[in-house]
Amino acid sequence: MYRLALFFIFFILPINSYPGTFTLGPGIGLERINDTFNVDLSIIKGLYRFDNGITAGGVAMFGDVNFQKVANEKRYEAIIGYTTVLQNIRISPYAFISQGLRTYSSSQPSVNYHTMTIGSKYNITETFYLDTSYRYRNTNDISWESNTYSIGLGRIISNKLSIQANFGTTWGDYNGAQYTLVFLRRF
Repeated sequence: MYRLALFFIFFILPINSYPGTFTLGPGIGLERINDTFNVDLSIIKGLYRFDNGITAGGVAMFGDVNFQKVANEKRYEAIIGYTTVLQNIRISPYAFISQGLRTYSSSQPSVNYHTMTIGSKYNITETFYLDTSYRYRNTNDISWESNTYSIGLGRIISNKLSIQANFGTTWGDYNGAQYTLVFLRRF
């Protein structure tokens, strides 16, 4: 009980006492799988960053497959991680883990999966930034282990609005290339 009280006082209480930033980002994209077929992507992501750097949120991704024998899919992820800003060097490293669920529009069973992402954002100027990351994904349900490397170029339009174009490449149980355009709104 003593440890639980200390955890609440030193970890939970500071999170609840200081407001942070909520970021909501709808996006669209295209993923090319094994140089065989395309998947049109619709994305919505919401993250809340507490002032102590702890970040929590989720993402929903909807894939419309442009291939006859492959079912459309939906992915939902719960995300937790840490982000920080290193003063005087314009780099913001981050690390996230997530637990996800992949469902299909067919009778295939759903798939539980997990991811680990590390990356950083580098402010090139006051209005442009680069965002690079590595993501590892795996599941015990199907052959879907993958390593994704991505780079994004972002434009800060105002203190509350940004737009970011991303390119990613995936290697693992399948090969793929992703192209996304994401709008980021900070509250």
